[in-house]
Amino acid sequence: MSDPCHIDDQVRAVPATRVTPPWPSRRRFLKRSLASLSGLTCSDFLSHFAAYGMPHESHADRFASEAVAANENPHFLVYWFLEGGWCGYDMFNPVNTENNVINRLENISEERYRVLDWGQDDCSINTQGNIRYGYLAEPGKELFKEMAVLSSMHTGSGHSRDRLKVHMGDYGLKPTDERQDDERSVMQAFAEVYGQPYVLPSLSWHWWLSDGELNEVQYTGRRGYCAALGPFHAHTIYAGTPAKLRKLLLRVEEASGDDVARKVDGFLQNAHAEILKDENIDAVRSYHSARNIHQQLTSRGRALDRSQLRQLFQDAALREEFGVTAKDELVTYRSVNGNKARSKFSPNTNVQAMMSYEMMRSGLSCAFFIESRDVRRFDSHNNRKNLWSGEEKKPKGNSDQTKMMKEDLWNPLKAFVNRLKNTEYGTTQTSLFDHTNIVITSEFGRSIHGDVGGILKKKISEEKKNAEIGGQDISAHWKVTSSAFLGGNVKGNSQYGRIGEKTLMAIPIMPDGSLDPNFDPTTGELLTDKTRHPQSTIPNHGDVYSTALQLSGIDPHGKGRNQRPPMQFVVKKS
Repeated sequence: MSDPCHIDDQVRAVPATRVTPPWPSRRRFLKRSLASLSGLTCSDFLSHFAAYGMPHESHADRFASEAVAANENPHFLVYWFLEGGWCGYDMFNPVNTENNVINRLENISEERYRVLDWGQDDCSINTQGNIRYGYLAEPGKELFKEMAVLSSMHTGSGHSRDRLKVHMGDYGLKPTDERQDDERSVMQAFAEVYGQPYVLPSLSWHWWLSDGELNEVQYTGRRGYCAALGPFHAHTIYAGTPAKLRKLLLRVEEASGDDVARKVDGFLQNAHAEILKDENIDAVRSYHSARNIHQQLTSRGRALDRSQLRQLFQDAALREEFGVTAKDELVTYRSVNGNKARSKFSPNTNVQAMMSYEMMRSGLSCAFFIESRDVRRFDSHNNRKNLWSGEEKKPKGNSDQTKMMKEDLWNPLKAFVNRLKNTEYGTTQTSLFDHTNIVITSEFGRSIHGDVGGILKKKISEEKKNAEIGGQDISAHWKVTSSAFLGGNVKGNSQYGRIGEKTLMAIPIMPDGSLDPNFDPTTGELLTDKTRHPQSTIPNHGDVYSTALQLSGIDPHGKGRNQRPPMQFVVKKS
């Protein structure tokens, strides 16, 4: 277990106008020079259409339509990340233990510390359909019928390192290394395949450098998380607050410089000839995509004309549905380990979810990395001595993350899914949900115990030993955790893996998703005279990465450097 992170109690919320997110310079859509027709992008055409109108149907349009097959089968990918580390033992990798906050044991290392009300109806382990879950997941059980839960999962125990693996997968990457051209985050890999038709393909509300452990000077350039990997349309766009994203969209729509206009006009006038040139196929795709998007922006029912763009994220009914208040649109700052206060420059998750929905409905974006706003909000460290209060040692119990889970995950997620299910994609008679896959995850779990063997062996006084035992972090970063998948291509009402209630470790799973038969399915212990099955594995962030792509119809092999295979059993059989 690692040492606890010291986080100040005060989270400062400030208006978003006082901060400027690190917008990638390559995302300055129309301010770069265009060297050739092949350099024309979707946003160039869209800007031209917005300023001068769209040309009538022509041979060029039909040629472009035939030349571009992308987006015939649309896909959307959403990662919903709770940064700081949820308590998986009370979530999707539940274990049923005695609560030794109340019933103490002689061997302190064997004690398991739960919330004070552990075991009561609203604070226990339950089963809904085929899914066994802890009380932290109770508010989301209405979603289980379309959810696949991965309960056997191990990660690491470092905030920065393991949240980078959530993005990049598992291939022995070093955060301090320069990211190479063949590396990809999972969202970049997705947007590389599906992002071309969209104005702002991949939106994220994370900022890796917000982590208080990171030296900002050490992680300059392409080190750590790099936003500009892959082709231009795969790059990460930091969405920020509603006001900032509106401003960016209006800038894209309104910017139509003379240089761009001339090149677009030249392309349109000679489209038939230009289409025959292989070097201009990207421009053809961009033209065709822009035409489709412009039609989406102006068609009734899904329309977002210029005046509507200015009204994005301000619909009163939608804000009420997602529970958005003015406070939710503020960014917050928090200090970690005595370092200067950091911020992710993002609004609350309910605002992020509402923004994602509007961008999907409007045909503007296809990939979204939603993340809890407050730096380390879920980093629920607790010392053993804090489990009891006063001289009479009245039980207080372990930290309870229920309120945070409702606010940062379940309430906005349910509103988001409901909206997706009730919004038709174009005129396809299918919903946005049918084309969407959602990954729910955190960088690691939290412990509910602490081994005191090392302390007892120390050659120090009993008084000092007792002080160290009392001060031991019993809710530390812990590699045992879980993830969940939700969406149109997910095999719903399913659960894979389990945590041993004695070992507190993940039980390996077989290629078909069943438990390794050589382990006791309850205690998690290896059976007598048995060895682990050679085909069984314990998944990690890399498995989740590849499964997210597989669910989206993408063969994950060769997409980035992730070396882990997809969990095919999560994918719904067609």
